[in-house]
Amino acid sequence: MLIQKLVFNRITLYLYCIKNEMKNSLINILLSLLFLLLLISCSEENKKDVILEEEKNQINLPLEELAKRHIEAHLNIPYNEKYTLSIHKKHLDEDSIIDAIILVNRLNFALDEAEKSNNSAKRAHLGFTGRYNFLFYYDGGLKKISPEIPVPSSPHALLKLNFTSFSGKKYSDFTIDYTIRNSQFRNYYIIQNHTPVRVFQWKIYDYLLEDNEEVNFLTFDNGSYSKVKDILIYEGKISNHNEIKDIYHFDPKIEKISKEPKHRFFFLDEQFKYFTNK
Repeated sequence: MLIQKLVFNRITLYLYCIKNEMKNSLINILLSLLFLLLLISCSEENKKDVILEEEKNQINLPLEELAKRHIEAHLNIPYNEKYTLSIHKKHLDEDSIIDAIILVNRLNFALDEAEKSNNSAKRAHLGFTGRYNFLFYYDGGLKKISPEIPVPSSPHALLKLNFTSFSGKKYSDFTIDYTIRNSQFRNYYIIQNHTPVRVFQWKIYDYLLEDNEEVNFLTFDNGSYSKVKDILIYEGKISNHNEIKDIYHFDPKIEKISKEPKHRFFFLDEQFKYFTNK
Protein backbone atom coordinates (compact mmCIF):
# COMPACT_ATOMS: atom_id res chain seq x y z
CA MET A 1 0.00 0.00 0.00
CA LEU A 2 2.87 2.37 0.87
CA ILE A 3 4.59 1.64 -2.45
CA GLN A 4 1.40 2.38 -4.39
CA LYS A 5 1.03 5.69 -2.56
CA LEU A 6 4.63 6.65 -3.35
CA VAL A 7 4.14 5.77 -7.02
CA PHE A 8 0.91 7.79 -7.13
CA ASN A 9 2.64 10.81 -5.56
CA ARG A 10 5.51 10.64 -8.04
CA ILE A 11 3.11 10.42 -10.98
CA THR A 12 1.13 13.38 -9.61
CA LEU A 13 4.32 15.41 -9.18
CA TYR A 14 5.45 14.48 -12.70
CA LEU A 15 2.14 15.50 -14.23
CA TYR A 16 2.23 18.77 -12.28
CA CYS A 17 5.71 19.51 -13.63
CA ILE A 18 4.64 18.70 -17.17
CA LYS A 19 1.60 20.93 -16.77
CA ASN A 20 3.76 23.82 -15.56
CA GLU A 21 6.25 23.29 -18.35
CA MET A 22 3.46 23.27 -20.93
CA LYS A 23 1.99 26.39 -19.38
CA ASN A 24 5.37 28.13 -19.43
CA SER A 25 5.99 26.99 -23.01
CA LEU A 26 2.60 28.32 -24.10
CA ILE A 27 3.33 31.65 -22.42
CA ASN A 28 6.72 31.81 -24.14
CA ILE A 29 5.15 31.04 -27.50
CA LEU A 30 2.50 33.72 -27.02
CA LEU A 31 5.12 36.26 -25.96
CA SER A 32 7.25 35.39 -29.00
CA LEU A 33 4.27 35.78 -31.32
CA LEU A 34 3.37 39.11 -29.72
CA PHE A 35 6.95 40.34 -30.14
CA LEU A 36 6.97 39.18 -33.77
CA LEU A 37 3.70 40.99 -34.51
CA LEU A 38 5.00 44.19 -32.93
CA LEU A 39 8.20 43.88 -34.97
CA ILE A 40 6.26 43.38 -38.23
CA SER A 41 3.95 46.29 -37.38
CA CYS A 42 6.90 48.60 -36.75
CA SER A 43 8.57 47.43 -39.95
CA GLU A 44 5.40 48.09 -41.98
CA GLU A 45 5.00 51.53 -40.44
CA ASN A 46 8.61 52.39 -41.24
CA LYS A 47 8.12 51.11 -44.80
CA LYS A 48 5.00 53.27 -45.23
CA ASP A 49 6.85 56.29 -43.87
CA VAL A 50 9.67 55.72 -46.36
CA ILE A 51 7.21 55.33 -49.27
CA LEU A 52 5.31 58.48 -48.26
CA GLU A 53 8.56 60.40 -47.95
CA GLU A 54 9.70 59.17 -51.38
CA GLU A 55 6.33 60.14 -52.92
CA LYS A 56 6.54 63.56 -51.26
CA ASN A 57 10.06 64.08 -52.59
CA GLN A 58 9.05 62.95 -56.09
CA ILE A 59 6.08 65.34 -56.17
CA ASN A 60 8.50 68.22 -55.63
CA LEU A 61 10.72 67.12 -58.53
CA PRO A 62 10.66 69.00 -61.86
CA LEU A 63 8.32 67.27 -64.32
CA GLU A 64 11.23 66.20 -66.55
CA GLU A 65 12.97 64.36 -63.69
CA LEU A 66 9.70 62.94 -62.34
CA ALA A 67 8.80 61.61 -65.80
CA LYS A 68 12.23 60.04 -66.30
CA ARG A 69 12.09 58.18 -62.96
CA HIS A 70 8.48 57.09 -63.43
CA ILE A 71 8.97 55.82 -66.99
CA GLU A 72 12.20 53.95 -66.31
CA ALA A 73 10.60 52.25 -63.30
CA HIS A 74 7.35 51.29 -65.07
CA LEU A 75 9.01 50.09 -68.28
CA ASN A 76 12.00 48.47 -66.53
CA ILE A 77 14.41 50.53 -68.62
CA PRO A 78 18.06 49.85 -67.68
CA TYR A 79 20.39 52.74 -66.97
CA ASN A 80 22.37 52.25 -70.19
CA GLU A 81 19.43 52.14 -72.63
CA LYS A 82 19.01 55.07 -74.98
CA TYR A 83 15.39 56.03 -75.54
CA THR A 84 13.40 59.07 -76.65
CA LEU A 85 11.19 60.99 -74.23
CA SER A 86 9.18 64.13 -75.01
CA ILE A 87 6.80 66.14 -72.81
CA HIS A 88 3.90 68.12 -74.27
CA LYS A 89 2.03 70.42 -71.88
CA LYS A 90 -1.62 71.37 -72.26
CA HIS A 91 -4.78 71.95 -70.23
CA LEU A 92 -6.50 68.53 -70.48
CA ASP A 93 -9.02 68.25 -67.63
CA GLU A 94 -11.54 70.17 -65.52
CA ASP A 95 -9.14 71.97 -63.19
CA SER A 96 -7.16 75.08 -64.11
CA ILE A 97 -3.74 73.43 -63.82
CA ILE A 98 -1.64 72.51 -66.84
CA ASP A 99 -1.30 68.78 -67.59
CA ALA A 100 0.95 66.96 -70.04
CA ILE A 101 1.19 64.06 -72.46
CA ILE A 102 4.51 62.22 -72.30
CA LEU A 103 5.64 60.19 -75.32
CA VAL A 104 8.28 57.44 -75.15
CA ASN A 105 10.01 55.60 -77.98
CA ARG A 106 12.28 52.56 -77.40
CA LEU A 107 13.82 51.96 -80.84
CA ASN A 108 17.17 50.74 -79.49
CA PHE A 109 15.43 48.21 -77.24
CA ALA A 110 13.43 46.93 -80.23
CA LEU A 111 16.60 46.51 -82.32
CA ASP A 112 18.36 44.69 -79.46
CA GLU A 113 15.40 42.33 -79.02
CA ALA A 114 15.31 41.59 -82.74
CA GLU A 115 19.04 40.88 -82.83
CA LYS A 116 18.69 38.35 -80.01
CA SER A 117 15.68 36.62 -81.61
CA ASN A 118 15.68 33.83 -84.19
CA ASN A 119 13.50 35.75 -86.66
CA SER A 120 15.25 39.11 -86.88
CA ALA A 121 14.84 39.27 -90.70
CA LYS A 122 11.07 38.85 -90.45
CA ARG A 123 10.83 41.40 -87.65
CA ALA A 124 12.84 43.86 -89.72
CA HIS A 125 10.46 43.31 -92.65
CA LEU A 126 7.52 44.12 -90.37
CA GLY A 127 9.24 47.27 -89.14
CA PHE A 128 9.95 45.74 -85.71
CA THR A 129 6.30 46.39 -84.87
CA GLY A 130 5.52 45.83 -81.20
CA ARG A 131 5.14 47.54 -77.82
CA TYR A 132 7.92 50.08 -78.20
CA ASN A 133 5.91 53.32 -78.34
CA PHE A 134 4.10 54.53 -75.23
CA LEU A 135 2.17 57.48 -73.93
CA PHE A 136 1.76 58.60 -70.32
CA TYR A 137 -0.60 61.18 -68.87
CA TYR A 138 0.59 63.69 -66.28
CA ASP A 139 -2.24 65.12 -64.17
CA GLY A 140 -1.07 68.57 -63.08
CA GLY A 141 -3.66 68.82 -60.32
CA LEU A 142 -2.78 65.48 -58.75
CA LYS A 143 0.91 65.79 -59.69
CA LYS A 144 0.85 62.15 -60.75
CA ILE A 145 1.78 60.25 -63.90
CA SER A 146 -0.41 57.45 -65.20
CA PRO A 147 0.76 53.90 -65.93
CA GLU A 148 2.04 53.37 -69.46
CA ILE A 149 -0.42 53.21 -72.35
CA PRO A 150 1.22 51.18 -75.13
CA VAL A 151 0.63 52.11 -78.77
CA PRO A 152 1.78 49.02 -80.71
CA SER A 153 3.51 50.28 -83.84
CA SER A 154 6.88 50.53 -85.57
CA PRO A 155 9.50 52.12 -83.31
CA HIS A 156 11.20 53.57 -86.41
CA ALA A 157 8.44 56.20 -86.40
CA LEU A 158 7.83 58.43 -83.39
CA LEU A 159 4.25 58.93 -82.24
CA LYS A 160 2.68 62.14 -83.57
CA LEU A 161 0.64 64.07 -81.04
CA ASN A 162 -1.98 66.65 -81.95
CA PHE A 163 -3.99 68.60 -79.38
CA THR A 164 -7.52 69.25 -80.61
CA SER A 165 -10.88 69.95 -78.98
CA PHE A 166 -13.69 67.62 -80.04
CA SER A 167 -15.37 66.64 -76.74
CA GLY A 168 -17.23 69.93 -76.36
CA LYS A 169 -15.31 70.84 -73.20
CA LYS A 170 -13.29 74.01 -72.53
CA TYR A 171 -10.08 72.03 -72.26
CA SER A 172 -8.25 70.08 -74.97
CA ASP A 173 -8.43 66.49 -76.16
CA PHE A 174 -5.77 64.85 -78.32
CA THR A 175 -5.02 62.42 -81.13
CA ILE A 176 -2.04 60.12 -81.68
CA ASP A 177 -0.85 59.09 -85.15
CA TYR A 178 1.27 55.95 -85.39
CA THR A 179 2.86 53.97 -88.20
CA ILE A 180 2.90 50.24 -89.00
CA ARG A 181 5.11 49.67 -92.05
CA ASN A 182 3.51 51.62 -94.92
CA SER A 183 0.26 52.28 -93.06
CA GLN A 184 -0.66 55.04 -90.64
CA PHE A 185 -3.49 55.18 -88.09
CA ARG A 186 -5.01 57.74 -85.73
CA ASN A 187 -6.25 57.24 -82.16
CA TYR A 188 -8.61 59.74 -80.54
CA TYR A 189 -8.43 60.28 -76.77
CA ILE A 190 -10.57 62.05 -74.15
CA ILE A 191 -9.46 62.41 -70.52
CA GLN A 192 -11.97 60.65 -68.27
CA ASN A 193 -11.45 60.17 -64.51
CA HIS A 194 -7.80 61.28 -64.76
CA THR A 195 -7.10 58.74 -67.52
CA PRO A 196 -6.80 59.03 -71.31
CA VAL A 197 -9.58 56.94 -72.87
CA ARG A 198 -9.33 55.95 -76.51
CA VAL A 199 -12.77 56.61 -77.99
CA PHE A 200 -12.04 56.09 -81.68
CA GLN A 201 -9.45 54.77 -84.14
CA TRP A 202 -9.20 54.96 -87.93
CA LYS A 203 -6.77 54.44 -90.77
CA ILE A 204 -5.16 57.53 -92.33
CA TYR A 205 -3.52 55.68 -95.22
CA ASP A 206 -2.58 52.15 -96.24
CA TYR A 207 -0.32 50.54 -98.89
CA LEU A 208 1.75 53.72 -99.21
CA LEU A 209 3.60 53.87 -102.57
CA GLU A 210 1.82 50.75 -103.82
CA ASP A 211 -0.64 50.49 -106.72
CA ASN A 212 -3.59 49.97 -104.36
CA GLU A 213 -2.71 52.89 -102.07
CA GLU A 214 -5.68 53.90 -99.92
CA VAL A 215 -5.98 57.35 -98.31
CA ASN A 216 -8.60 58.84 -95.97
CA PHE A 217 -9.31 62.45 -95.12
CA LEU A 218 -10.46 62.69 -91.48
CA THR A 219 -12.31 65.71 -90.11
CA PHE A 220 -14.91 66.80 -87.53
CA ASP A 221 -18.49 68.02 -87.72
CA ASN A 222 -21.09 69.11 -85.18
CA GLY A 223 -22.23 66.29 -82.92
CA SER A 224 -25.40 64.47 -83.97
CA TYR A 225 -26.38 63.16 -80.53
CA SER A 226 -23.87 64.75 -78.19
CA LYS A 227 -21.71 67.81 -77.58
CA VAL A 228 -18.84 65.58 -78.72
CA LYS A 229 -18.17 66.21 -82.40
CA ASP A 230 -18.94 63.69 -85.14
CA ILE A 231 -15.99 62.27 -87.09
CA LEU A 232 -16.32 62.22 -90.89
CA ILE A 233 -14.24 60.00 -93.19
CA TYR A 234 -13.78 61.15 -96.82
CA GLU A 235 -11.73 59.69 -99.62
CA GLY A 236 -8.42 61.49 -99.83
CA LYS A 237 -5.13 61.66 -101.67
CA ILE A 238 -1.56 62.41 -100.63
CA SER A 239 -0.24 65.51 -102.40
CA ASN A 240 3.41 65.33 -101.33
CA HIS A 241 4.63 61.90 -102.44
CA ASN A 242 7.78 63.58 -103.69
CA GLU A 243 8.79 64.27 -100.06
CA ILE A 244 8.87 60.58 -99.11
CA LYS A 245 12.44 59.59 -98.26
CA ASP A 246 11.40 56.58 -96.21
CA ILE A 247 8.02 55.33 -95.04
CA TYR A 248 8.77 55.93 -91.36
CA HIS A 249 9.73 59.60 -91.56
CA PHE A 250 6.99 61.11 -93.63
CA ASP A 251 4.41 63.77 -92.78
CA PRO A 252 1.61 63.34 -95.35
CA LYS A 253 -0.37 66.25 -96.73
CA ILE A 254 -3.83 64.87 -97.46
CA GLU A 255 -6.51 66.46 -99.65
CA LYS A 256 -10.21 65.60 -99.66
CA ILE A 257 -11.34 64.27 -103.05
CA SER A 258 -14.89 62.99 -102.38
CA LYS A 259 -17.85 65.36 -101.99
CA GLU A 260 -19.70 63.18 -99.51
CA PRO A 261 -18.22 61.32 -96.54
CA LYS A 262 -17.81 57.56 -96.76
CA HIS A 263 -18.61 57.28 -93.05
CA ARG A 264 -20.02 59.47 -90.29
CA PHE A 265 -19.29 58.42 -86.71
CA PHE A 266 -21.31 59.90 -83.84
CA PHE A 267 -20.60 59.80 -80.11
CA LEU A 268 -22.97 58.37 -77.49
CA ASP A 269 -22.28 59.67 -73.99
CA GLU A 270 -23.64 56.64 -72.12
CA GLN A 271 -21.38 54.18 -73.97
CA PHE A 272 -18.58 56.77 -74.14
CA LYS A 273 -17.54 55.79 -77.64
CA TYR A 274 -18.32 56.35 -81.32
CA PHE A 275 -20.87 54.52 -83.48
CA THR A 276 -22.00 54.73 -87.12
CA ASN A 277 -25.13 53.97 -89.12
CA LYS A 278 -23.15 52.87 -92.16
